[in-house]
Amino acid sequence: MQRRSLSLVLVAGFVLALATACGGSSGTTSATTANATTTKAAAPAKLPFKATFSAPSHHPIVNKNWPITVNVTDLSGKPLAATLQMNFLLGTLRVGRVDNGKIHHFTGRYHEIITFPMASVGHQLTLQAVVKAKGKTKKLPWTISVVNR
Repeated sequence: MQRRSLSLVLVAGFVLALATACGGSSGTTSATTANATTTKAAAPAKLPFKATFSAPSHHPIVNKNWPITVNVTDLSGKPLAATLQMNFLLGTLRVGRVDNGKIHHFTGRYHEIITFPMASVGHQLTLQAVVKAKGKTKKLPWTISVVNR
């Protein structure tokens, strides 16, 4: 079992996210046009593996261990070699990384314990686990809101 302490630099990320989300008016406008043709969207390609993310809740407690598990199997359920990298998102903007962006190599099951700092309390974040196996990528989002109890 690995124990890692998460260090997020959320303040800068939140300022950037708020600046991006709020936008601004520059006095100039641009127009975009969309092609109004209707096409049937192609079905997404079926992945050659299954990947799942699990955690005890969507509300980790500040400075307490919060265990997560990622499972990766082939379509018949056999453990599969994979890589994992985890990011913290505010909306669609990455504001932090678990283990400083380290890519973890594992087979079948990956387990880690994350500890959240006080700076993360009260913000609606998404922990995104990016799993790669058999040359394909699957992103597993898990919304969280860190609480102080």
